[in-house]
Amino acid sequence: MMQAILIALLSALPVTTQATKRGTLAERVVGSYRLVSAEGRSTDGKITYDWGQEPLGRLMLDAGGGMSIHLMNPTRRRFTSGDFLRPTPEELEEAFVGYFGYFGSYTIEESPDVLIFHVEGAAYPNYIGTDQRRFFVLDGDRLTLRTPPERAGGADITYVIIFERER
Repeated sequence: MMQAILIALLSALPVTTQATKRGTLAERVVGSYRLVSAEGRSTDGKITYDWGQEPLGRLMLDAGGGMSIHLMNPTRRRFTSGDFLRPTPEELEEAFVGYFGYFGSYTIEESPDVLIFHVEGAAYPNYIGTDQRRFFVLDGDRLTLRTPPERAGGADITYVIIFERER
């Protein structure tokens, strides 16, 4: 009888270890993060700073699986009219290009570590209803996200976005 119990416990050990590991990573990634840097890297090696070289932004990942991400260029000009529904065409373009955000829920895959953002709403309409995969590395309080190559500005770009956990 004791031998049967021991065999049952030992055979369940790898499954328990894997489940605990996944739970631990999910718990560790939860938090509010401040944007440190965001750069695009094209296949020809060119680096771009779509939100400026000192962008502002936040990423929030809650324990219930909710998420929100915002990136912006802090040098965007104010609308001259003061009316957010009546910008000039140039102001509208600068405002749209200089801000990127979306919200929804997220799940985590491991090996490799991937955050999957299930987008419910977004500034960029083409993201709505999609799953956005982001490879990630969590090193202490630093969270680095890397996109698969995506079309932006006529080139295939991989974005590398670095956040620091807020304490």
